[in-house]
Parts: sequence; structure tokens; C-alpha cells
Amino acid sequence: MSNYQLHLNETSVSIPRIITVDGVNYYEILVKCGHVMWSVNRRYRDFDDLHNKLVQERSVAKDKLPPKKVIGNKNPTFLKTRQEALEQYLKEMCIFLKVTMPKEFVEFLEFHRYDIIFMVQSLASSFFLRGESFLAKSKKYGFSVLELHAISERLKIPCPPTELSDGSLNFSHILDFCSQLETLIVLPTKNSLPTILYDDDSDRYVSQSLHKPIGSSNLIPSQLRYELSVFKGLNNLIIYGVSTENVENVGNLREGLVRIEIYKSNIKHVRQITLCDDIHRNNTEELDWTKKWKNLKYAVFKNNRLSDIDHTIRLLPNLKDLVLDKNQIASIAHLNHLNNLQTLSLRCNRITECHDWHLQLGNLVSLNLSQNRIRVLEGLSKLYSLVNLDLSCNQIDDINEIDHLGNLPLLENLRLMGNPVAGSVDYRARVLSRFGERLQEIYLDSEKGNQAEYDTALVLSALRISARNSQKKLHSLLDTANVDENLPGSSGSNGSR
Repeated sequence: MSNYQLHLNETSVSIPRIITVDGVNYYEILVKCGHVMWSVNRRYRDFDDLHNKLVQERSVAKDKLPPKKVIGNKNPTFLKTRQEALEQYLKEMCIFLKVTMPKEFVEFLEFHRYDIIFMVQSLASSFFLRGESFLAKSKKYGFSVLELHAISERLKIPCPPTELSDGSLNFSHILDFCSQLETLIVLPTKNSLPTILYDDDSDRYVSQSLHKPIGSSNLIPSQLRYELSVFKGLNNLIIYGVSTENVENVGNLREGLVRIEIYKSNIKHVRQITLCDDIHRNNTEELDWTKKWKNLKYAVFKNNRLSDIDHTIRLLPNLKDLVLDKNQIASIAHLNHLNNLQTLSLRCNRITECHDWHLQLGNLVSLNLSQNRIRVLEGLSKLYSLVNLDLSCNQIDDINEIDHLGNLPLLENLRLMGNPVAGSVDYRARVLSRFGERLQEIYLDSEKGNQAEYDTALVLSALRISARNSQKKLHSLLDTANVDENLPGSSGSNGSR
């Protein structure tokens, strides 16, 4: 971001061209402040309104602005002359107003959108006027990366003179507002829509890329770092469309945060979240337990690019609910260290098998594996605490795989729709028959069975038990025959020859 206070002598304005839209002429103003630049489009009417305010309140001479012209004001030669005159006017105003930089001039050139000092003062004024009433309604607020970067940079510099002369611009209004928030939403830009965070179809919404310039500036969101230390009372943190690696300092959040949600951030590893502000996060083998998120119970890392669950997940020891939907995960690891984990969602990943998952998820109550590539269920057969299991839209095509779930003593809700097996004849009855005496306790695909399904299931269960007993009896007879055949003195033994 620009810093007018620091680059006062490196600030310039120019009008490189005129843009005509629907017959209306706009003068494109190019503002440069240090290495940062942006453009603003203004009509002559806007210049006139600005000038009238500066004349009345800032003692600017009336004749400084080129005069209006009603006839011939669209003539190319006239427009070129006016363009040059307006550029000269802006340059003179920058010199005349460079120390005071009144609000009218700041907003006309949009310094409050791209400059650290003026953006912070604009936020401070807003919170001074409306902060209390806003917090009375909701303690949730969304900041853009640009705003957070401006706040973070303002922490590092002295108080500007304008803040001392106008109490409404004081930085303390921002600090006070931020310290009272309970939920913070971090967005790429102010125009991003936080309501889509919970929409499963949010892929239809194309947010501004992290690598695309903000507005008309040359500022790139992915290059802007920020800290969260000013948010001292947060319970919930939601980051949408922004890399967690942009965070420089999480402050006290590791002590008090209860819920964290990360969406569409392109992160590939859990350590990019758990150790987001650690510059050594990619080289760590031994965990730094001072980085532990002590009270975090709910984590949603959805619609990112996670490919695995690395060992830094152990820094979330009290996690109860973990959502990893819409990533690229093929297997799980290190979850056995989360002794309080009760709910795990891995919807829309790349899981093909669940080998001995009871060793990882011994206390799990709810498991969502929908929209993966699972065909075999044996690895789930010892999840004895499981109550809810969603296996919808996988590749299960053998009804006998359900036998691995039939002995789970607490299972009540099972979803199998969208699998090949769900299209078989008497699918519901055949599934329910695997649960024996518990079949009436099972909700299959969100519905309990009806009496006809129960009757069919009981018959199928009896037939399966009978077939299994017959098979056991046959194996027993064969085993006995093999033993008799090998007894001393029998015709098949060595002793009889």
C-alpha cells in the first residue's frame, strides 16, 4: 500500500487520457505514491463540486479551476485543452494541500482506498460514528486484506498529526472495535461476499483472484501481509480466498480461538494453518508446543488443495469437529492424537480405501465419506463408537460389503445412495438385513424402513444365517473327515501300508 506521509515528495497526479462512456466524458486521473499507483475516473462536474468545497473550506482561489463551457464542450480540441488544464489544477492542489490533505481531496483521489494512513483514518472515523451501534447488533465483521494490511502497518509508525487534531480519526477507535469482535472474516476484497462461505455451490461464484490487482491499483492481495494481534477477543476466525501464510502474527488467538474456517485459500498442507505465522513451518520436524491452539474445537478447512494431514494437526489437541471437504486427500494420518475428535467430514476427496481406520478414529461419532472412490468397507468394521456414517456417491457395488457395518453397535444413520449397490433389487431390505435385530433402529438414506422392508429383511437374514450355518457344518464335516483320514491305522495313513 502507499504511505503518503512517507512518500509525500514522491507523490504525483496526471490525467493521461479521456474515457467516453455512453456519451459522457471521464478524465482518467493517475495517482502515484512511491511504488504504488492507481487510477480514478472523474467527470468535469466532479471537479467542479470538489473545487466549490475547497473554495468554501480551504481558501482556494475561485479562478483556479478551468471554467465551464456549455456549447462546444465535446469538441476534441476543447477536451484536450481542458484535460491539460485539469491536470495542472490537480498538481497545484497537491502542492497547496499537501500538508493538510483535506478529506474532500483525499476521497476525490481515492487515497482512502489505497493509502495506509488515509484508509486507517477512514475506518477510524466510521467506527467512531457507528462502531457502538454495529457491535450492539453483531460482533461479527469482515475486513479485506487491504484493510488488515493497513491496520498492521499503522501499528509500526508514529501517530500522524491529523489524528492528534481530529479525535474522530484516532487509531484507538479501530483498536477498540477490533478488540470487541467475536468473529472475524478475512476477505480478498471488500466486494467479496461472505454469505457464500456456507454455500456448497459457491464454486459458481468467482471471487477476485489473489494474484489480480485490487481495483484500479497495482496492489496484489497475495503480496499483502497482515497480523491479527489486535483482535484480542475472537472466538471465531473465517478466512476466505486468502492464503493463511499472509499472516505475520496471530497474537493471542492460539489461546482463545474456538472455531476456525478456511475456504478457497489454495493451501496444500495443514501446517500452513497451524503454523501460519511461523517462518520455519516448512522445515519443522519437532513440534513447538508453544504454538498449540489450546481451545480450538471446530475446524473447517474446506475447498482448498490439502493433499494430506501432516503431523502439525497435533497442535489442535482439543479438536471435536474437523471438516476437510473438497480437498485432494487420499488417506488420513495423525488423527489418533486427537482424543476428543467426534466428527470428521472428508466429503469430495480422493479416498479409495479406509484401512484400519479404527486405529486413527477410535472415538469418532460421525463420519462423512460421501463423494469419494471407496469400494471396500472392511477398514470401517471396528469403528464401534460410530453413530452416523455417510458413504453416499462412492463405488460400493457388492452388497456383502455392508456386513462390515452390521456389527457396529451404535450405528443409527447410514447413507449409501449414489453407489452402484443402491440400484440393486430390494436394496433397502438387503442392507437392513445385515443389522439383524437392530434393523428397526437404522435410518437408511435418512429414512427408517417400512414393515414390508422389515419383513423382507428378516427373511433374507434368516436365509443368510441358515446358509452360513450349513456352510459351517459342511466345513466341520470336511475337517473331521480329514482328521479321520490321517489317524494311525486308517487306510490313508502311513501306518497301514
